[in-house]
Amino acid sequence: MALMLAGKVVEVRDGKAIVDVEGKLKEAKLDFIRDVKPGDYVKIYYGIVLEKTSREEAEETLARCSYHRSSRLELTFTVSNLRF
Repeated sequence: MALMLAGKVVEVRDGKAIVDVEGKLKEAKLDFIRDVKPGDYVKIYYGIVLEKTSREEAEETLARCSYHRSSRLELTFTVSNLRF
């Protein structure tokens, strides 16, 4: 399972961003986006910054991922109008 994270950039150095994700610092590569600066909010996927985003959208991204917040993982799938 892949995990999309989001947070606030606190530092940029050597082609990488240091991102505050709910109080935990994560390092993410800036391979696909270069105009990132401290204070920006970004989305991270597999350790790579994919895009800049708003604070609200960053918070929504984290809220959708219960795996990030706890050890308990809850998934709901909808296929052809059936919930599993």
